[in-house]
Amino acid sequence: MNREQFLNALRKALQGMEPDEAESVIAYYSEMIDDRMEAGMSEEAAVKAMEPVKEIAGRVLEEGGFSDEKQRKESDAERQEIRRPAENIKEVFIQAEGKRVRIVSDDDADGVTLHYRIGNGDIFRLHEEEGVLMLEHKLRPVSSFVNERSDENVTLESIIGGIGRFLSSLGDRVASGGFFGNEAPENEIEVVLPRSFFGRLRVSTSNARISVGQLVCGQEVSLATSNGRITLEDIECTRGITCVTSNGRISLADVNAESAHLSTSNGRITLQDVFVHGMLEAHNSNGAIEAEDTGADQCLHLGTSNGRIAVEGISSPDIVLKTSNGAVTGKIRGQKQDYTVCSATSNGTNSLGSFPGGGKALRVNTSNASISVDFAAEE
Repeated sequence: MNREQFLNALRKALQGMEPDEAESVIAYYSEMIDDRMEAGMSEEAAVKAMEPVKEIAGRVLEEGGFSDEKQRKESDAERQEIRRPAENIKEVFIQAEGKRVRIVSDDDADGVTLHYRIGNGDIFRLHEEEGVLMLEHKLRPVSSFVNERSDENVTLESIIGGIGRFLSSLGDRVASGGFFGNEAPENEIEVVLPRSFFGRLRVSTSNARISVGQLVCGQEVSLATSNGRITLEDIECTRGITCVTSNGRISLADVNAESAHLSTSNGRITLQDVFVHGMLEAHNSNGAIEAEDTGADQCLHLGTSNGRIAVEGISSPDIVLKTSNGAVTGKIRGQKQDYTVCSATSNGTNSLGSFPGGGKALRVNTSNASISVDFAAEE
């Protein structure tokens, strides 16, 4: 079974779910296969190492409450909703632990809406001050399970009982998607914004992914997580975008912004149809960088280590492509004579060379790998 067959079989097995939630699960397992292939496994081996489709689908449907209508209704009843008029909000700030954050827009929305569910191991606090709407989430510390009633004396029995309650809560969290699977509804914070939102957007979480889609934002967008990917799609931002993660992918598609600063490690950075008016910087380590139809008015800097850089149709007056132990391949948009080129590698071939030219600058460096970069005339 290849990757496409596996994902199609999983999609068919998840027919009881809402389409968008099913596709979220598909995307998670697709990335898992990608990660294994990036680690050196063949496509067939990566798919073979996955759990059987039937087991994955059964667990996901059960954990999401789709196999039990009563459980589903109870889960819906626990959903929290916070609404505020958009004109009163200068900044939305989500700070969480182990919760994935999904930000979507609604053409009919005239306010900011937060959706989340409170589990046994969750602590949520809402802060509102000077136009900042902040939702803070923390996982309950083990000590809070030891003495749940303030008038209860702390005894060995209460300590053991509290640890038991903590482990039970931890088990529930793992069973409902865990810290890394994270697919169950109770592990998500959803932010619904108007299609055009004129405030600042800031998200900080851990061990979970962040996604933002179909949004026009009038202020900075700052997204940070760890052990999780960051995805932006169909975004127009009149200020800068910052994305920081580790052990996770960063993916931007159809994004227009003033500037973009992206940083990850042990994960891929992919850019498609991305344009910034200032600087676009993407830094990675132990992972590839791929950029297609991407440009920057000032400078475009792509840097990684132990990973390849692949570009197709990128453009900027100042381009830097730098890696080590990885090839640099692709095409630069424009004429060869438009650029002054400086390139070098060691232990590999270099089809680009170095030569003086026009007012634009192109610098390409790697080691222990080849450089194969050419130019393509603008259409």
